[in-house]
Amino acid sequence: MPREAAGMRRLDGRVAVITGAAGGIGWATAKRFVAEGATVVGLDIDEVRGAEMVNDVGPDSVTFERVDVKSPEQVRSAIDRCVEVHGRIDVLFNNAATSTGGYVADLDLDGFNDSMQLMLNGPLHGMQAAIPHMIAQGVGSIINTSSVYGLVAGAANAPYCSAKAALINLTRVTAVEYGRKGIRCNAICPGVVETPMFEAVLGIGLKTREAVADMHAIGRTIRPEEVADLALFLASDESTAITGQAIQIDGGLLLQTDLTGVPPVR
Repeated sequence: MPREAAGMRRLDGRVAVITGAAGGIGWATAKRFVAEGATVVGLDIDEVRGAEMVNDVGPDSVTFERVDVKSPEQVRSAIDRCVEVHGRIDVLFNNAATSTGGYVADLDLDGFNDSMQLMLNGPLHGMQAAIPHMIAQGVGSIINTSSVYGLVAGAANAPYCSAKAALINLTRVTAVEYGRKGIRCNAICPGVVETPMFEAVLGIGLKTREAVADMHAIGRTIRPEEVADLALFLASDESTAITGQAIQIDGGLLLQTDLTGVPPVR
């Protein structure tokens, strides 16, 4: 019987682990997943915001652990503990991110390696820990937060661009390898999302909020809740034939190249 016909919510009985859960997208996704019936385990290094997230979303349905996703041991322990407590892991949302930059010839190698450790190795650590449990269950959905910067380039942004591009192909490889085990793996590629990271970028002062919003075909930036809606879709039975995809949720940011200066209809 379809879940809707049975009066069930889209994630009833399911368990999700979200990294970067104290950030804008992670927080919004935890709230969305819980509203649709999931039990959520949130992982992040920010204990203060993590506690605030739990209080906001509801301690009956979400827990928080301080985990650095750069550590495979910490990630594995958290996911094994999730399965021990809740009996399963249905969704892994690899969402933790950072932002460092600089021109290629001048890059700080420690900063570059840290970005790769967090945004490429971090998801790998999560998948290595979760996939054996998902194989045993016969089902699972892995969602990786990439970026439009995984599809195109931006000056002075090599660490972020490189990690997010590599994550897309890691997503595809995972989908190919484990699809016959009932495991799907997809990447989300947001445009500019209203998160604390975006606020930090605005602090550099090179572009105004209005100028960035105008780069999107919809004339505004993306809300974290909109990314959470896409994550919910990929976590649910509504997307069971979708795997290995890098799905843009960018408000039309990458649609246009303006060579003429002719403005859009306003």
